[in-house]
Amino acid sequence: MNVTKGVRRRLDREQVLSAAEELADREGWTHLTMTALANELQVTVPALYNHVPNLEALRGELQIRTFLAIGAALNRAAMGRSGPTAVRALAAAFRKFALEHPGRYDLAMREPVDPERFEVAALEAGRALWAVIASYGISEDAIELQLSAFAALHGVLVLENAGFYPPGVDTEAVYEHVLVMTLGLFDDATPPELRAS
Repeated sequence: MNVTKGVRRRLDREQVLSAAEELADREGWTHLTMTALANELQVTVPALYNHVPNLEALRGELQIRTFLAIGAALNRAAMGRSGPTAVRALAAAFRKFALEHPGRYDLAMREPVDPERFEVAALEAGRALWAVIASYGISEDAIELQLSAFAALHGVLVLENAGFYPPGVDTEAVYEHVLVMTLGLFDDATPPELRAS
């Protein structure tokens, strides 16, 4: 690392976290180290400790920020929509985020570093999906349904980001198939009196 002697770069916490996010997305979160981040910012490693206590705390902060960013994207997508239209909008926004931010997305789905804050952020991220499920007239107690929908769409994205699919496979078509199955889950769970005739 070439840090010019006598020149001290002024950093703030947001710069550090933003650079960490960019590094995680570009190289993968497992390559996010304090040394790599210092190189990214062209500072010494000790300079980072003014803003984050250690690597584990940094990763935990990125998990929280990622869930909040996902939640904001999903809330924007769901705004003014309900039923299948809203589900499709949420699914599109979810896939877009995961593909544009693969490192952050992968890190966010790992075991939480800060379980309490993680739970709050995850609930915030799921708020839009809960609202969409409610628009079907489905009880908010149907946690298994929400988790099933998330798991199905998440699974496609994990495999896509991992490069699992063979060359030539239309990953958008795979996602669409799973989305149609998810829509079917919601239709099946809709109270009979609210189903479209």
